[in-house]
This record gives sequence, structure tokens and C-alpha cells, in this order.
Amino acid sequence: MEREILTYPISTEQMNDELSFMVEYFLNKGIEKCSLLFGFAWGNDYYPGNEWFDEEIELKKLVQKVRDVEASGTGALGRDDLFIKIAGLEFRFCNDSDMHIYFSKHNKDIEFFYSRWKQQGYQPAEWLKNQEKGPGERVGNPPEK
Repeated sequence: MEREILTYPISTEQMNDELSFMVEYFLNKGIEKCSLLFGFAWGNDYYPGNEWFDEEIELKKLVQKVRDVEASGTGALGRDDLFIKIAGLEFRFCNDSDMHIYFSKHNKDIEFFYSRWKQQGYQPAEWLKNQEKGPGERVGNPPEK
């Protein structure tokens, strides 16, 4: 994934709303499965033997799965990383209370989420990922204030 859309931090409620919205959006497109990875730090306790792996799951069960893991006390959306791969994209619900989409080429789904996040006031920005260390290079105009 060479490109990234990144938002400013959002509330826990907004992050939960976006997770549910993302699920409904892709279900309505006929997509039934995704993969998920519980990242830092809830992955430390979620995965046995500290071997983290992508887990394939029915998309309609994703929100409940995240709620169940949160209820176990292992982690929380917005405080711990959650990676969801779907339709050639990778969504990251970040431990910094922001959201990312990683992708290689623009498509209608990228444009849709970029526009949605802009309308929601999340101030999305696109970045070209740097092959070295560091965040990369910002593409386009700075966010509106």
C-alpha cells in the first residue's frame, strides 16, 4: 500500500459510528468477508503466544466481534490499533483516535470515504507513503479550518 488517507483524531462515538458505517457500506456492495487484526496493544493479550495473524471473519459479525473483545477488557477502539482488510483496502482504526485507509490506486471506495470523512469534519488528508522511515509526503491542499 503506497498511499494513505489519514484523519484528525475523532471521538470514540464517531469511531464506533464509522466502523458500523464501513460494515454497512461494504455489505451493501455485496461483500461478505473481511480480515481483521487486533494490533498494538490489544493484540498482546488477544493472540495466543504473541503470534499475531489476520483473521477472516464474516463482515456482518465484525462489529460484534470488536465489541466482544472490548468487553473482555483486552483493548478498546480508538485506544488500540484495529486493522481491517476489505475490497483491496486496509482500514486502520488507530490507537491515536484517528483513522487511516491504505491503498495503492484511487478508486470509487477511496473517493467515497475521503468525501464522507471531509463532510463529517474529520479533516482527511492524503499522503504518499515514504519507502524509508517517516510519514511520507502530503498530497493536495492542507485541511480546511
